[in-house]
Amino acid sequence: MNSQPEIEFLLHLSDFGIKLGLEKTVNLLEKFGNPHYKYKSILIAGTNGKGSVAKTLATVLGEAGYRVGLYTSPHLVDLKERITINGQKIEEKIFTGKIKELQAVLQEEPYHLNPTFFEAITVLAFSFFADSKIDILICEVGMGGRFDSTNVLPSFMEIITNIGLEHTQFLGKTYAEIANEKAGIIKKNSMVITSAQEPDAMRVISEKAKEKESALYVYRKDFRARRTGFSSDGQKFNFYGEKNFPGIRTPLLGSHQIENMSLVLQSLGLLEQCGFPVKREAVYQGMGKVVWPCRFQILRKHPFLIIDGAHNPDGMETLVKSLRSICPHEKFSFLAGILKDKDWQKMLHILQRHRNIGELVFTRPETERAMDPQVLAAAIGRKDIKTAVIPDYRKAYRYMLKHPGNWCVCGSLYLCGNVLPLATKSAGQAEKN
Repeated sequence: MNSQPEIEFLLHLSDFGIKLGLEKTVNLLEKFGNPHYKYKSILIAGTNGKGSVAKTLATVLGEAGYRVGLYTSPHLVDLKERITINGQKIEEKIFTGKIKELQAVLQEEPYHLNPTFFEAITVLAFSFFADSKIDILICEVGMGGRFDSTNVLPSFMEIITNIGLEHTQFLGKTYAEIANEKAGIIKKNSMVITSAQEPDAMRVISEKAKEKESALYVYRKDFRARRTGFSSDGQKFNFYGEKNFPGIRTPLLGSHQIENMSLVLQSLGLLEQCGFPVKREAVYQGMGKVVWPCRFQILRKHPFLIIDGAHNPDGMETLVKSLRSICPHEKFSFLAGILKDKDWQKMLHILQRHRNIGELVFTRPETERAMDPQVLAAAIGRKDIKTAVIPDYRKAYRYMLKHPGNWCVCGSLYLCGNVLPLATKSAGQAEKN
């Protein structure tokens, strides 16, 4: 990623830390002319799958001819990945110009109203989308929901993906408490589409939708899907909901993606009521062309190189299940790096349950939040698994290249973002040779 002074200024705002609340975001948006009121918006919250849902929904709507803003987090390589219109990142010159606008505004603001990094980039994104006259914004919620800075959007539709026990120090220690934060995005008289949740989480979401007089659509109750085939190239399934879509294909792998894609299809079926009709051919074409890096992404076959951003216990469970399903007889070695604020012990416990492990190599993603790889290696209980610690992820990647076999990179989207450019470069060189 580029390191201009404007970018460094934006990243430095992280030093103000996380403080739940909307006051600073609302204040900044007023200074920018309240750009978030100038287009329609859909909010997507949850623990796992929200990025895949957001990207797919935006892709299909773009295929249907709409000018679609997409706001996601985190980024893998470049900050500008978070802010796109019809798949195109915000231009560098425009991005730095927006940051300069922010700097000018903050010179007039008291210190206690200085935003965090996420609050600031959210405001810049919303302002850029207004300048660009988008038709609709698909917005992935950050950490929580109720107090997340994205929740200033006057959304007409909210999608809630699978809820797990993550960020418990901020969101609560039970499914009900975390669901209360996620369901905080539900607006008055809106449409709410949700995954099949844990009973306590489902109860909270249902109560919140009823309180807001919003229509609620639940996976497996109001809409459903049946997978009809899968391979390492993608999956096919039949969808039954607001509209039926037989024989639809997604390149996104893993059985969990069938539920995520069902959330997208139910949303698309309802969007016609909201002034966004989508032709069937756009649905099939858009669903089939989605690219979402580091979500069980197969970069190479024979042998396999898979990069997956599994960064919490639910994500790790899904990764292990996907490996068993898609590569049932293959032995895999893993390159893993995990962040301190994750339930790394449970993640490692789940990873060790994968029966056919060649080697576990622990490294450090390029972030100060990274867990000490020595501690991770020491926590491995299975004596039959060979472990290694290579703190520098670049050296760890070179180690992978020198030890051919099936490899999976996992544990953190930061690590995936670090390794992806190296792997892409290696693949390009191999093709030339």
